[in-house]
Amino acid sequence: MKSIVTIISLFLLSITVASVSFAQKTVIGETAWIGVEGIPFNFLARIDTGARTTSIHAIDVKVVDGSINPEENVGKTVSFRTLSREGKSTILTRPIVKVSTVTNSQGTEQRYVVSLLIACNDVEKEVEVNLRNRTAMTYKLLIGRNWLTRDFLVDVDLKADDNGGAK
Repeated sequence: MKSIVTIISLFLLSITVASVSFAQKTVIGETAWIGVEGIPFNFLARIDTGARTTSIHAIDVKVVDGSINPEENVGKTVSFRTLSREGKSTILTRPIVKVSTVTNSQGTEQRYVVSLLIACNDVEKEVEVNLRNRTAMTYKLLIGRNWLTRDFLVDVDLKADDNGGAK
């Protein structure tokens, strides 16, 4: 009898802990309007729990006094142009915090990583973001687990509309 009471007590405790942690998280859809510090427009971003790191569309990537070896550019300044899917454009300049090797369905590549302040639904976080040419992709910003962790639950039935709201 004592073991049944213990099991029931542990079960009730786990439900209580789970409900407290869920209550502190914001529900976000598979797409969301996301702001990035230094960029005068918001991105309609893809929320991807399968991606470890956030990725932003970057073209015209130039490293100040850069080396041909990407690893030697860590700590140097990189500038890049980013575009919204509507064609709005801006240039950002940031220090390179690291070079990451990313493997995906297109193969393996090295990408520069910068730190960016990203905001959505009253949550702001500075996270590492890799730079990638996302011209062929619908979403110019992909939000990975490094930004979602501890603050969001993803509901794949929820989508942002093209006017900045949610459906």
